[in-house]
Amino acid sequence: MSTPSTPPPFRADQVGSLLRPAHLIEARQQFRKKLIDAAQLRQIEDDAIREVVARQEAIGLQSISDGEFRRQSYIVDFFRKAVGSGGLTAEKGDFFHRNERGETIPMEKLVLHKPAKWTGPIFAEHFAFVKSLTKRTPKMTVPSPIVLHFLGGSDAILREAYTSLDQFWSDVVEVYRNEFAALHAADCTYLQVDETSLVKFGDPEIRAVIEQRGEDWRKLVETYVEVINAVLSSAPPGMTVGIHVCRGNRRGFWQAETGYEFMADQLFRRLKARFYFLEFDSPRAGPIDALKLMPDDKTVVLGLVTTKLPELEEREMLVKRIEEASAHVDKARLCLSPQCGFSGNVGNTVMSADQQFDKLRLVVETARSVWGDQ
Repeated sequence: MSTPSTPPPFRADQVGSLLRPAHLIEARQQFRKKLIDAAQLRQIEDDAIREVVARQEAIGLQSISDGEFRRQSYIVDFFRKAVGSGGLTAEKGDFFHRNERGETIPMEKLVLHKPAKWTGPIFAEHFAFVKSLTKRTPKMTVPSPIVLHFLGGSDAILREAYTSLDQFWSDVVEVYRNEFAALHAADCTYLQVDETSLVKFGDPEIRAVIEQRGEDWRKLVETYVEVINAVLSSAPPGMTVGIHVCRGNRRGFWQAETGYEFMADQLFRRLKARFYFLEFDSPRAGPIDALKLMPDDKTVVLGLVTTKLPELEEREMLVKRIEEASAHVDKARLCLSPQCGFSGNVGNTVMSADQQFDKLRLVVETARSVWGDQ
């Protein structure tokens, strides 16, 4: 099948990260223990990516991901490359993930020890490899530029690496500008920014943590929007960039419980994003009628299929939810996807790879039943 002529997002789309095979996780552990070398690890990664690309194609996806198989997490690898060896360390953070049973997983913050500086491609080589494997549209994902500050506050930035937040933000935007250019040079036309902070300000517990740090959350949101927009505007012509909005997802746990209304002005109107991947897989994401606040020139990818639970959704339920959304956003500007990636961090065991692909297949089949074979 040739590359589709329509630009992304696609009627059936995906967020990007996929469950790492057990042998790939083991290989990374062996590499850290110096039992295999970098070339051996890369060969194992290459083979795993070849297999997962073939599986995506077989179920009919048009956007093809490498599953983030070369990464430890959706955040860490990008910023480690941006600050160099020894420039980033993890410490106990202020936030945590939680579940329905009240169990929690502590979240780490990342502390900068060196200024951020782009010294060469971060994910552009990853992209070039997946592009070589498919004639469909390869997709690359990058973390939001604000996530380091959100997780650790100003202390994580100003403790050692910087004396000025303004300089930090300027450097971060420059890192993204250079990386976007490198991705564009590798012929990347589809890029997703994983924005995992802004929507969480709708949760009063999140705002309380920010205030305990001594930050004015309202001013912080203003800064965050400016920084994200500066990054989005740096995308070269011909590169389609969308935003994935997330409330946290780790082994089925989440970080925040809030609808979109509280941050709708900042998220939907002020962010210069062409389209959004929005979670709508549980009541924690709020009512779907929040879409009435979406501007008429933007597209929404409905995240109706959960990656937090292994049970397969009913197609009839998904179709009904798409119809509900179309009362607020024209169906021509709607698409369907899982609500998040399947493994933003290595080691997700919520479901099996077969269950993961059952869910992706359901997305494809449901989209075809709603929009036809587009």
